[in-house]
Amino acid sequence: MKRAFIVVSAVMMSVGFASTALAAPITVNGYVCAATYTRQPNVTYGQGYVVVQVNTGANCTGSFVGNYYYLGSGASSAGYQYSEAERLGLFERATQAATQGTSVSLYVEGAGIGILNTTYRGN
Repeated sequence: MKRAFIVVSAVMMSVGFASTALAAPITVNGYVCAATYTRQPNVTYGQGYVVVQVNTGANCTGSFVGNYYYLGSGASSAGYQYSEAERLGLFERATQAATQGTSVSLYVEGAGIGILNTTYRGN
């Protein structure tokens, strides 16, 4: 009986720890529809962050794919935290991509929030 309890406890502990693990990063492809920069602090996104809205078509056409973030310092979300200078540069590039209808490939952490890598492609 004692042995069965130890096995059940070990299995329950491993299930509990597995649920807190981060998912593997994913790649998101589409077009930048809009980019927003804010200095407003946010627990999830950090002190100042950039939101990039991605759609399946250029110029905000097609379906909404999602919102992804260049995180600021102190963000509780998993992902790289960019400096203010980096975020401003990334915001400028994302805004340019939105106005020119440039396709983008984002490599984001598994929960789909924090952007780890960005690639813009000519159409």
